Amino acid sequence: MVYFNAENNLYSAATTDLNELVTGSDKLASDCNLLVYFDVMSNPVIYKIAKGKKEVLKTFDPDIDSSDPDNMLSVFQTMIALSPSDEYATVFWGHGDGPIIANGTNSLDLDIADNEANSYGADYNSNNENKSSNATWIDIPQLASVMKQLPKQEFIFFDACCMQSVEVAYELRNCTKYLIGATCETPSFGAPYSTTTRLFGISDAETAAKAILDDYQNNSTWKIWQEDYKINNVCMSVIKTENIEELLTATSNALQTISGTTPLELTTTFNSDEHDATSCIYYFKTNGYRYGYPILYDMNDVMLHNLTAENYSVWRNAFDKVVIYHPNTGDIRDTGNCDWFGGDSYSTFGKNLPTMSIKNFRSFYLSDETYGGVSFFMPRSEYASQTYPNMNTRMYDYEWCQKVGWKDLGW
Repeated sequence: MVYFNAENNLYSAATTDLNELVTGSDKLASDCNLLVYFDVMSNPVIYKIAKGKKEVLKTFDPDIDSSDPDNMLSVFQTMIALSPSDEYATVFWGHGDGPIIANGTNSLDLDIADNEANSYGADYNSNNENKSSNATWIDIPQLASVMKQLPKQEFIFFDACCMQSVEVAYELRNCTKYLIGATCETPSFGAPYSTTTRLFGISDAETAAKAILDDYQNNSTWKIWQEDYKINNVCMSVIKTENIEELLTATSNALQTISGTTPLELTTTFNSDEHDATSCIYYFKTNGYRYGYPILYDMNDVMLHNLTAENYSVWRNAFDKVVIYHPNTGDIRDTGNCDWFGGDSYSTFGKNLPTMSIKNFRSFYLSDETYGGVSFFMPRSEYASQTYPNMNTRMYDYEWCQKVGWKDLGW
């Protein structure tokens, strides 16, 4: 099942990807049914796609809000009723901010007054490509409440920005066996569905998840951008949810071993290392712009820089059982110069970085040691004034943050 929440400024890219799904369905295994919920600048439609053709199974008239949890549940239940199966998997296509909840961290500058959380969406509710004051999002706990009422998914693939965080994964741990997604911003053209679609039919979920990630990173469109902009690939990973409780316990125990201030402020900056890095890897900033504060850090890199070697080894053993695949993409740089790719909050420049940017902005070298491919939120004093609502308190909307021990550390 593919869920296009694209009644927004991504509608054109969504239409292109729908056509790619149709093309790719020619090579999809015959025992794999592909249903697509498609909401752009017209009334939403459910398509059945097979053998290079699409068939309308249902049209929603009047229009519905695709970010509304009740509507989302009804759509999935309808798709399941139209095409019952022994196994299910889902692709969520649209905008994403991962675990971030706040007006102050909204990368798209959409008016979200009617729905404060901006984790996944957004539906303009206007069938108009211009942004709407009624744009709505669904937050991750709401999304999880929807998915818990459906059969457990073989995998969930977020073709959306910033969704591969440990908080998101923990909320969805009982909803899916595997999660595929990116820690960072992703390009609007998304996955290369003309080749990815056939991979949905792989019978083993773990093999399918890894193949989908590889296909995304080998996207021919990426090759053009890499050549023209000297960029590397999107930072992605595959999470196996089965062992995530062990990672929660290991993380909680590890945090308790760190000495420091109360409340505990984890170390994220340091003197320039051999790779010209001065900060732990981060993927997003408050307010979604260059001069904001980093807010989604690479979980592994932070733990590496805050734990003793012995404690890190114990923690990393639990991490590796959950984050089972995170191919290293090379350098990433926070430059503010790559406008097409969310340049004010994150860029993926390669080695040919302008000298001025090296001097003025932090840079990251993704080594196998530092890069974990999963982000996490950690409370920091500056968020009290730099996020609205205050993410230091709003983080407790997430079960992970409730259980991992931030309150015991002074937050």
